[in-house]
Amino acid sequence: MTFINKLGNAVIGLLLMSRNLKIFDSSVLTNKRIAVVGPASSAYNTNNGKYIDGFDFIVRINKAPDIIKSGRFQNDIGTRTDILFHSFFENEFSGGGPLNFNLFNELEIKYVINPIPGYFGRRTVFNFYKKYLKAQTTYLLPKKDYDEIKPKFGAFRPTTGFSALQFLMNSNFKELYITGFTFFKTAYGDGYRDELKDVKINTNFIASEKQHDPDIEFREFKRLLQENAYKNIRMDSELVAILNHD
Repeated sequence: MTFINKLGNAVIGLLLMSRNLKIFDSSVLTNKRIAVVGPASSAYNTNNGKYIDGFDFIVRINKAPDIIKSGRFQNDIGTRTDILFHSFFENEFSGGGPLNFNLFNELEIKYVINPIPGYFGRRTVFNFYKKYLKAQTTYLLPKKDYDEIKPKFGAFRPTTGFSALQFLMNSNFKELYITGFTFFKTAYGDGYRDELKDVKINTNFIASEKQHDPDIEFREFKRLLQENAYKNIRMDSELVAILNHD
């Protein structure tokens, strides 16, 4: 691609982003029953699929649409997705996977959210518009929540999954059910990131990347639980066991 073509795509991408990137309004979640399904193995072998599909909003992370499309685990994790939190990094190995809006629309996903506001998040969203030149609505989270949590992470960045948990736990829901999150203390579920299913291999990979810190995330998750103890938050049995053991 020539410089002129690249420049033209960048200009079109900026115009598309200015018209189609929105800030997600948490009032959508007010008084709703929400299930957030992460990629950890604790969401599998549960036979909770119909239970999860009964929530008002079902939230999933990064590569989840591919697993939902396959239908392999619908008895455990359900079939619906209403909100997808995606890093907007399309790297299959370390990123969120393809931003396949044809698939997202087929699955009737209502909101695709980049959880990192500010320059970093806008830059990754801009890359999407510049690459695909599509008038597709996308969302960022409000900057306020991220500004509150970022100093606690130091040089690290919250994962997409933790960012989703933080935002949801701070919203005014009627009920929040959390499954498939173990803060890297157990393996990924089948089909999500099979090359990193071994916990030790995944731990070493996270350490080598130097982008995320699961220990900080677990600490902050426990703090959020305390701050929101008056709310109706339920968790799968494996996460409860991890918290009790800790």
